[in-house]
Amino acid sequence: MEKQPNFICKDSNQIIDPEPMSIFLGVVAFLGSVASIAGYIEFRRDQRNQFEQQRIKTLREAKDLLMSLEADIMQVETSLHKLEFILIEGTSEHYSMPLAKLKLEFGSCKPLFTFHGFKKYEEVMQELNRLVGKSFDTTSKLLQRLYNLDVVISDDVYRKLIELQNKLNRVLRESVTYEEGFRIYYDLIVFTKNIIRDIRNILNRHLQ
Repeated sequence: MEKQPNFICKDSNQIIDPEPMSIFLGVVAFLGSVASIAGYIEFRRDQRNQFEQQRIKTLREAKDLLMSLEADIMQVETSLHKLEFILIEGTSEHYSMPLAKLKLEFGSCKPLFTFHGFKKYEEVMQELNRLVGKSFDTTSKLLQRLYNLDVVISDDVYRKLIELQNKLNRVLRESVTYEEGFRIYYDLIVFTKNIIRDIRNILNRHLQ
């Protein structure tokens, strides 16, 4: 059996009286340094919570902006229907060629309005201009929100956005009549509404 060391000195002149409690303080300091990791975890957890709250807030803001765009594009569609009706009225009685035969290009359509008819035409144009200006502002805010989000827009939606660009470029190049033009723009509006709805559905999934 191993012999245990004798810590008791028989010579009183060599007796040392240390404070063993100080060792426990050292142990506490060591364990405390490990325990301090909890503070870091709590700090990171608070950061994550704040980030998640900000993320949800930004997602909801982006969703609201998309809903605003949806509402505005429906108003654009309504205004376009009003414009079509007003132009038909303004060309049917005073113009030799019906609107359906006129080319959709600058200078081809010269409607003649009564004062009341012109006021209606002016109201529709002002309404459309207001909606266009509002859409620029809404889209700008939406892009800022999307930039700060980790939302991945699907390839399908991306392809639809590229297709929308191509459709818009094509309609500007093609030679069509006013009647055909209205039909094309109505289709483009429906196509755009579907894209907006697709993006909103993506955001909804991130909010669940």
